[in-house]
Amino acid sequence: METEINGISTEIIERQLGRLRSSPLFSHSRRYPIFLDYVVRKTISGHGDELKERTIGLEAFGRASDYDLNTDPVVRVTAGEVRKRLAQYYYEPDHRDELRIELRPGSYIPEFRLADSAAEHAPALTEGKTEPRLDIALAPATITVPAQPADRSAIPDETAGVWRRISFGLAVALVLAVAAALAPRLHRTTATDLFWQPVIDANGPVLISVGSVVAMVNGGAVAPAPSTVSGHPLASDPIAVSDATALSSIQQVLSARSKTSTLESSTGTSFSDLQKGPVVLISGFNNPWTMRITDPLRFHLVRTSTDDYTIQDRTDPEHRRWSINTADQFVKMSHDYGIVARFHDSTTEQLVVVAAGIGENGTVAASWVLTDDRYLADLKRNNLLPRSNQNFEAIVETQIIDGKPGPPRIVASYIW
Repeated sequence: METEINGISTEIIERQLGRLRSSPLFSHSRRYPIFLDYVVRKTISGHGDELKERTIGLEAFGRASDYDLNTDPVVRVTAGEVRKRLAQYYYEPDHRDELRIELRPGSYIPEFRLADSAAEHAPALTEGKTEPRLDIALAPATITVPAQPADRSAIPDETAGVWRRISFGLAVALVLAVAAALAPRLHRTTATDLFWQPVIDANGPVLISVGSVVAMVNGGAVAPAPSTVSGHPLASDPIAVSDATALSSIQQVLSARSKTSTLESSTGTSFSDLQKGPVVLISGFNNPWTMRITDPLRFHLVRTSTDDYTIQDRTDPEHRRWSINTADQFVKMSHDYGIVARFHDSTTEQLVVVAAGIGENGTVAASWVLTDDRYLADLKRNNLLPRSNQNFEAIVETQIIDGKPGPPRIVASYIW
């Protein structure tokens, strides 16, 4: 390990790295301190030239040697977030005199500089016609302002012009400083942020497993062979539009929070896939993984007869209010029900989120609860929103209006 980097002792760099890792900006996440620790230690050990995207993915985040950088941009996303958090950290007045660790855009090699190095390059203000320039740096700098004469009418025009420009520059600097100080407070943490934060912080991309559609063919009809062009769609795990609607809503929530995700049909999902990272299970009876993983929960999906499907409560197994008879005419269907959940599954040892309806409308309504801040905010107001270390499950009811789901309503919930 090198003893100095650009004249700065590695011991000082190590201490500053420790301060950053213990800051709430980094300590509340798994990926960000891992990334920062890796690139800093790699650099001070003299191996900064090895800091490439694939190398970081392999060594810091445990990705496979052939992982796809396009479908799993964990390194790029994490680096962008680390840059932002470093800037936020050094905006705080308490940290402005500390050693600066910076990560330039387009590079994974950190740079180190002392806090007063920015001041050394700050331009001096000169008298006369020289245009003053205001450099705003994160490190503290001193701006010397010429004294203002008591009789302003005696100020020469060119000196007055300099003074006006300096005053304008100071005003801009003041506005920027106030904006920077208020920026963190202006960001409101929503109920959606709170619900999904454990998933966002979990290692690895989110696997979204969606139920497969069972193709129904009339008894007198002949189904095309799966190997033919016309028969292939029936054998390639098509998904329902309702499930695609739920999928789209959930992916938007993840994408807005820079969390990558992968998509698989339930029949294409293996148990080993479920062990790699957080999982979202969409749809109920046509997703065997939903049925299997939610079976031990208090609220779970049960087929009680050929045509009767229900959500059963283990504390009241005879309860049949949340049921649908699939032999009834669809146009006469008035309500649908679904399960929403977020829990740590002991079998896969991963965090699991569920949006599963008895029918298609129940799945859509369940996805609304998980992705629309209005409904999660209602849970928060009623003290039903789980904390990050808690498991949560609820039953959603929706009224069917012209074959479409109405606003979802939570009719039962459980936190453990």
